[in-house]
Amino acid sequence: MKRILYLLSVLSFAVIISGYVMNSNIRADEKKAAEKTTAKDLVCGMDVNTDKALKADHDGKTYYFCSKHCEETFKKDHSKYLKK
Repeated sequence: MKRILYLLSVLSFAVIISGYVMNSNIRADEKKAAEKTTAKDLVCGMDVNTDKALKADHDGKTYYFCSKHCEETFKKDHSKYLKK
């Protein structure tokens, strides 16, 4: 009887650990997907969803903005926001 209880305890522990590992992998995948769909607004620093944000192209690269104000501010003096 003790042997059975021991085996059940070990099996339960293994199931809990495997569920935790699988859940961690799902969260990492969700984070990677979110990183692909967000960008930093160079004017105000806000993270924006690239699917919904306003866009401006400059030198072959697309920049994303939270508002029309940030987009227009960037277009007026893009060199100020593209400092390296």
